[in-house]
Parts: sequence; C-alpha cells; structure tokens
Amino acid sequence: MTAFDIPKETFGEKLRRWIGRLAAASALALLSVGCGDYGGPSTDTSIAANSLGGGLPQGLSVAEQVTSFEATVFPVLRANCDGCHDQSGPGAPMIAHSDSPTAWASVVDNQKVNFNDPPSSRLVRRLIGDLHYCWSDCASDAAVMLAEILAWQQAIEASGGTTGGVDVVGLTSSTLTTADGTEEVGSDRDDRGIIARWDFKELTGTTAFDTSGVAPAMDLSLEGPELMTAHGIEIAAGRAIATAADSLKLYDRIADQSSGSQTYTLELWIANVNTTQDGPARIISYSRNTSSRNFMLGQVAYQYSVRNRAFLEASNNNGSPDMETYDVDRDAQATLQHVVVTYDQVSGRQIFVDGVHTEDVDPIRAGRLWNWNPTYRLVLGDEVSGGRQWLGQVRFAAIYDLPLPPSSILQNYEAGIGRRITLAFDVSAWVGGNSTIEFSLTQLDGYSYLFCQPTFVTDSADTIRLQNMRVSLNGVIPVSGQGFRNLNVLVTGSPQQLSRQCSVVGGIIDPNTDTFQLVFEQLGIFQDVVVIPDPPPPGAEVFGDPVPVLGIRSFARVNASMAAVTGADPETTEIEDAYEQLYQQLPPTTDLRSFVAANQVGVAKLGAEYCDELVDDDVPNGLRETFFIGAAGFGWNQPPVTAFANPADVDLVTDPILDSVIGAGLRGDVMGARARDQVETILDQLLIDLSANCGGAGEPLCDGEYTQSIVKGLCTAAVSSGPLHIH
Repeated sequence: MTAFDIPKETFGEKLRRWIGRLAAASALALLSVGCGDYGGPSTDTSIAANSLGGGLPQGLSVAEQVTSFEATVFPVLRANCDGCHDQSGPGAPMIAHSDSPTAWASVVDNQKVNFNDPPSSRLVRRLIGDLHYCWSDCASDAAVMLAEILAWQQAIEASGGTTGGVDVVGLTSSTLTTADGTEEVGSDRDDRGIIARWDFKELTGTTAFDTSGVAPAMDLSLEGPELMTAHGIEIAAGRAIATAADSLKLYDRIADQSSGSQTYTLELWIANVNTTQDGPARIISYSRNTSSRNFMLGQVAYQYSVRNRAFLEASNNNGSPDMETYDVDRDAQATLQHVVVTYDQVSGRQIFVDGVHTEDVDPIRAGRLWNWNPTYRLVLGDEVSGGRQWLGQVRFAAIYDLPLPPSSILQNYEAGIGRRITLAFDVSAWVGGNSTIEFSLTQLDGYSYLFCQPTFVTDSADTIRLQNMRVSLNGVIPVSGQGFRNLNVLVTGSPQQLSRQCSVVGGIIDPNTDTFQLVFEQLGIFQDVVVIPDPPPPGAEVFGDPVPVLGIRSFARVNASMAAVTGADPETTEIEDAYEQLYQQLPPTTDLRSFVAANQVGVAKLGAEYCDELVDDDVPNGLRETFFIGAAGFGWNQPPVTAFANPADVDLVTDPILDSVIGAGLRGDVMGARARDQVETILDQLLIDLSANCGGAGEPLCDGEYTQSIVKGLCTAAVSSGPLHIH
C-alpha cells in the first residue's frame, strides 16, 4: 500500500485523535508541573510584591476571619480547585480543603491574597497570568476570584478588622540589658551516681572546684585555662589537672575489684575551637602520659575518640583500640555541644552528642576495669605529660560511677548549661494589649550571645503577622548570625513559640551594659520594608592549590600502626621512652604536603625500637615465633652466610614481613611488574647488601648477632615504609 492508498480520516476520527493528544498532554502536565504552585515556570510577577504578606487581615480572631472567608472566597475554591487542592489531591497548598479553617490557614499562611493590592493576589494572578486550570474562561474566572477577595476584604473591615499595612520607620521592640532579665534555674537534671562535678562558676582564681559533694573533692588546678564570666573555662593553652591523690577517687569508685562499679559516665558541655585538632587532642583524660591511661575522650578533626583500658587481651594499657565516631557523620563540631560517654558491661563504650546516640559500636567487647592504674591523674585540655593540646571551652564536666541511660542523657541535654537569662521584649506599642517576645539568652563566649526559644506572649486575641525579626546589639544589627531573618509566622495563640532555632549574635562590648533590641520588617499591621540590595557579581573562581588524595599517618597513628603489625607492646620501657623522645619528630598531621625528611628519620628510629623488641623476644611462643611463623628452626644464631644460604630460609623471614607489614593484599602492577614481587626483590637486595657489610675492618662480626641485626634491618625498612603509613 502506498501513501496515496491510505484512506483519509473522517472528521470524527480526526476529532478523536486530537482529543487523545490533548488528554495525554494534560496528563503529562499534571505529572511534570502538578496542580500546585510548586511546579513549572510562573509568569506571576506578584510573588515579589507579596513578600510582606500584602496586608494580611488583622484585628479579628481566627474564628471571625474564617467566618468571612467561608462566605466569600472559600466557596469558589471548593467548587473549582478541590480536584487538586483538597486533602486528597496532589496539589499544594490545600487551599480548597473541605475543612474551612484548614483552607483559610493555607490561604493566609501561604500569602495567596494581597489586600493592599487585591488584583496582584496570587489567587488572581494564577488564573489571569498563568492560565492555571481555569474552569471556564480565564479572564472571567480571575474576575470572579477578584470579586470574592474584595468581598472578603469588605467583610473583614465591616467586622472591625483591618487589611491594609501601615508603613513606619523603625519597627522595633523595647531596649533591654541583661539586668532587665530573669535568670533561669533550668529544668531538673539527673545526677544519680555523680562522683565529680565542675560547674566552673568561680569567675576568678586558678582553681575549679569539684561541687559534687563526694569526698575527696577533686578540684582542678588551672594551669593556663581561664575562667569565663559565662561559667566555664577557656582553654587557649595549658590544662586543668587534679592531683593523683584526689584522682584516686575515680579508681576507688569505678575500677577497684571490691568497691568499683566497673561502669562510668563522662558528661561534658564543650565547644571545640576548630575541627582540625588531632592527636587525639585530649578533652578529658585519666592517664599518666601519651601512651598510658585509664580512659580518655579526645577530638580528631570531625570525630570524637574514646579510649578505655579494660581487663581484656584485646585492650592495651593505652586504652586502645580507639572507638571513634563515624567520620562521615562529622559529630564533632566547632560549636557548643553536649558530649556524653558511657561504659557498661553489656555495650562497652557508647557516645552521645546533643542527647542523641551516635550509633557507633565499640570495636571490642566490654570487660572489667580491674587493671586501671590508681596513680594516674585526671586532666582536661591536654595530656598529663603534655603534647596533646586541645583548644576550646569546657562549660561543664561531670563523672558518674554508673552508666546514665539514654533518657537521663537527653534530660540533662535539655536542662542546658551556663547562665541563662530570659529577656521579655515589649512590642505592645505595635500590636496592642500586653505583648512581649521572650528569648532565652546565654553568653556563648567572650565575643557573642546565643538567643534561643523566641516566644510570643500576649493577652490580645488578634492574629498577628510577624516577619523578618533581627537582633540589634548596642544599636547595631550584625549582618551575620541573624537566624530569625527568614521568620514569617502568624501568631494565633499565646504563648506561641516562634522558632526552634537559636541564633548566635556577635559584638559583645560589656555583658553588664550591652543593650539588645528586636527589629522587624512586619509586625501586626505595621511594616518597615527591608530592601535587599543586589548581590555583587561573583568574582573569578579560585580553586586553590591542589590537595593530595593521599594522607600520612600522624604521630599517634604511626605508633599505633607499628604496635599493631609487630605485636610489640607500645608501653615497653624502650619503646615508650623512644616514643616520648621522638613524637615531635614524627608527622604532626595527616597532610602529605607537610611530610619532611626529619619525619622519615623519626619514623625509622621508632620502627627500629619496635623491630628490636620483636626480634629479641626469643622465648617459646614469644613475639619472634608468633610473627615469623615456621621460623623456629631458622638459624638465628648462625652467621649470615649460613642462615641465609637457602632461599627457603630467606622466605621464612621475608614472607612474614611482606604479609604482616607491607600487606598480603598488595596486588596489582606497578610500571608493568607485580607490586609484591618488586617489594620482595627490594628486601632480598637489602639482605644481600647488609650481609656484605660484616667481617671487614671496622665492621661488626659476621656472627649470629649480626644475622639478627639484618632481620631487624629488614623489619625496620618495612615498618617505616610508605605502604604502612601512606593511606
């Protein structure tokens, strides 16, 4: 059949085809744009004009406003818009809800009418401007909607309400100081089992007193930190430390075999100064030095790290393995946080941040705490021996001899911290009645205040629109930290919380004389329009210096890695002494760009100590036999020429190093050759070179001791190499 043979469509068939296309197009429009205002482009220019709510109704109760709405706009919406904007429809908002108060709230809260300029109301412009689902003719439908909005406006004004906004200059609250506020007592805390507590309310001096009431008092000597007027200590250097005699209370109440609970809780309100501290930087530690402790809470960038010494084979004297919060969660932030660590015999270590469990799991099972050392000292902000400085604020700290349950942790978080004041800003001049906006105010640090829980309190029955509230400090509205700038709420009851957010406002001059004031863009029928200038054009995009995708293990992790792969105890006297001498020569950060030759020398020296401990431990089933599996018959006491004569004997030494240190999973090719084969070749050549350096003038004897030195050299080369420390 050719094209000329196709029968022509009848008029009816053509009509049905176009109706089908129209139906399909309508369905696609519903799927892609939807019935509501949230989809598709809009030609409606009234959106910008509606930024203030366009003179929303004032002076009437909600019930009175709903009554006038039911008699005017509501019937039109129900008759023509309920297919999309009813409770069961796909559109939003629900301006055609079968419940008239709900529909009224959707219209008012979403600013669908503008009584200052009714023709620019969103309900009108969607019909005449966007041709949005008109039910007959769009121009006629828009005229019907406009008539009902005008009728609604007349009904409101006839009932004594107002619909027009009054422009004013300087729409502000009363001015207050902290002396005008009421100090909050705070909600009840759960302090069951508390054995040490520091509120840091001393204001002056160099001692933070233990206020738990449990003897002996474990007072902290402030060796660098300074007390804050807002209650707390600012740690910019130094530490807060208790004596060993006073710290013994922790051992007696927690770890003692006869009287200890074998459980504990650490509770702190802290503010990390940044999210780059490493080490871990010591927030609180019960320890002797960098490698001997009973417990510790520290910071590693965005993570919190917890160590706990337990009577377990899997736990060492440093409290490792560390339990760290998941790095992707970024639980540690440079802001005020409530951080709690609990330890019990079921779950082991658990971490809670701002009342919420981080869901991180202790990598080892729980165990008794009988092997705690009673001579250690409690310290905040650094290690007892120094070298692990943490910077930030400690606003509160407490230790319990029991694990607080999650409900109590949440309760203590909600109780808050520090000196809190309630300020009631008077706005009666603008909205009538006895009307105030209450804030909970806390001095966050020496530079800024924290404003929380804004609550509108009034004896007026009128509905009140409030928009764009900012906090003025000493007559200046700070540009940053205005967390209530986007506030746009309709007050329909009292008391009504305006926001669950808090806002940090900086610019403290003197906490005793600083003045505060609230500034509004709209409050009730009054408005002081804020003109937002156009942002400056963006500058040239700067990508900065390239950042390496690889990192280097920092000093603490170098030490931990060597201990893990060799099995040697990092608290062995020789290793511990070497580490204390070398840690400043080890890599300070994980940034590969900071690695210098001195760091490599330090790593090699520490590696030599670990390999000495490994090879010299020749007791049955000791470190040497455990590490070098199958090498019990190796010629450890024979000269190199004999001990390494057989390639199979060489493999008894090199294979464990390859597998345990370099990594059995070292796969793939490097420059066309297997990576593992290349590393093995390097070790073999190193063995040959070392074997040739004995027996000559000024050289060591070619005896069994030198054979062991060669193995130590191979081991040191491996534990100091990139495959172990670059990640």
